[in-house]
Amino acid sequence: MNSLKLSAASMIFLGLCGCASTQPVGGMLYSDVKGPVTATSHPRGPLHGESCAASYLGLVALGDASISTAAKNGNINVISHIEHNSMSILGFYNRYCLEVWGHNRGAAAPAAPATAPAAPKPGASIPSPSAPAAVTADITQ
Repeated sequence: MNSLKLSAASMIFLGLCGCASTQPVGGMLYSDVKGPVTATSHPRGPLHGESCAASYLGLVALGDASISTAAKNGNINVISHIEHNSMSILGFYNRYCLEVWGHNRGAAAPAAPATAPAAPKPGASIPSPSAPAAVTADITQ
């Protein structure tokens, strides 16, 4: 009788292990599933980066499965799309990974510093606010 209760409790425990799963589908014994997260308007990039987190016995979870870490790991600064991969073995070991695809278009060019307009030269005429401004350039300097 005790073995029957233990078996029933074990089946219920194993069945509930997948209830908080991030997988679109899951298997009670084993699952390894891939799926989409998001896509952008950029064409599919040749670069690939991955970041993962894992859970052990449902007691300890470690890792960094963030998009920024995956992009950094792939040297990506323009993301084309993101996929995920989830794997579970008996609910005792679970792994979740993000896969980022994209391009490295180089560092962004620094913005030019804002400069104040040059002061008018002595003797230059300054248009009145009511008159339309004429654009002229003195190239004889």
